Amino acid sequence: MKIIRIVIFNILFMLNFLPLAAQGDSLINRTDDRNRKQGYWERAYPNGKFMYQGYFKDDVPVGEMKRYYESGALQSILNYREGGEYVGARLFYENGSLAATGVYVNMLKDSIWNYYSYYDNTLTSKESYDMGERNGPMLYYFSNGVVSERIEWHNGIKHGSWLQYFSDGTVKLNAVYTNNMLDGDFLVYHQNGQPYVKGNYLNDQRHGLWTFYNEAGSVDMELNYLNGTCLDGEKIVDQQIEFFRMIDENKGKFSEPDENEFLMPAGR
Repeated sequence: MKIIRIVIFNILFMLNFLPLAAQGDSLINRTDDRNRKQGYWERAYPNGKFMYQGYFKDDVPVGEMKRYYESGALQSILNYREGGEYVGARLFYENGSLAATGVYVNMLKDSIWNYYSYYDNTLTSKESYDMGERNGPMLYYFSNGVVSERIEWHNGIKHGSWLQYFSDGTVKLNAVYTNNMLDGDFLVYHQNGQPYVKGNYLNDQRHGLWTFYNEAGSVDMELNYLNGTCLDGEKIVDQQIEFFRMIDENKGKFSEPDENEFLMPAGR
């Protein structure tokens, strides 16, 4: 009789538990009568690994949302507040290293964004944004933390000083952008502080006298330019050709992680 009572008790316990389990399941991936996401949501890849986990209110993410690579590695942590308009973001490489930190306002980059190396986690660059537009200094760093490059932006265009540095912090290049075009004096230095190249830009074109110097400070060559055309072409040697090629290809050119690689749509 005692055994029968125990069996009956276990059956009643299980019957009482089943509705609670069903009710708990209904709290995941819920939509309201207007088909808006509500509460806790999660989605998985075909391999069963999480795609994302987070909370919604009236179809808008709230609080912390985590997104993942298909491998299962963490891809991003997004913290939503103020009705989902303001988002604090931490983005990760698939190896687990931090890739970037920053803020979105209405899903536009805003304030300061920091980017980090995939290989050694050091800070590689820092940008200033105002509602999706670069606005302020953009900085690049050597792995030792010294600034390697600085360029000023204003309302999404390069406007202001462009500086490059050697790893000891001494100036390597000094130039100026005006409305996205190089304009005015253009100076490059040897690491010992002696001038390497002095020239001038006019509307993004080399213009006037360009002078090359050796490390002792003596003149190696002088070239005259008119609106980007060299008037002394027969003097140019491979060294000058390579120098100008590098300058033309890398005028204030920066690379950074594409945040779209870390953000996936929170689809149903």
